[in-house]
Amino acid sequence: MILIKKTGVILAGGKSSRMGKNKALLKFKESLFIEIAMNAFENFEEIIIIANDKDPYLKYNIKVYSDIIKDIGPIGGIYTALNYSKYDIVVVACDMPYINSEVLNAIGSKMSKESIISITDKQIQPLCSGYKKNILNIVKNCIDVGEYKLLNFIDKIDKEFLYFDNKKKCFDNINTVEDYNQLNL
Repeated sequence: MILIKKTGVILAGGKSSRMGKNKALLKFKESLFIEIAMNAFENFEEIIIIANDKDPYLKYNIKVYSDIIKDIGPIGGIYTALNYSKYDIVVVACDMPYINSEVLNAIGSKMSKESIISITDKQIQPLCSGYKKNILNIVKNCIDVGEYKLLNFIDKIDKEFLYFDNKKKCFDNINTVEDYNQLNL
């Protein structure tokens, strides 16, 4: 097994308002969503979880960090991860039950001088992409001026796009009870 010298980051801090419960703790097949994400990062040197409620994840023996700046959405999780990670980061949202190590390894292996932004079917996938630690100030500047949309800071960073087809649904995320019910059919 070759270790990828990057930090795998699982964003599990969302409010899950449309789902009504913590999406990271939903079950798909025999695993919780959080476990699927952790397994997909099996080749990464470091894995961290960004979650405002640390308790459900303590049993995994993985570092868990709360958002440094609360209630600003995923940009807050990315900002927190960039602050605490040992390496450049590859981010995945906890609500992507089809994510796999092949996709995350491709992102992590491709990243060298620039951030790697995933694209499927002409749609940017900022919550399954790789970010260089050197973009920390750009992210912070966006936060400081209230630009919380991920595309705002992505527009400002040096990046390369990595194209994926989504035939295996790796980039699909589960946001609602209806989405989850469809998943388990």
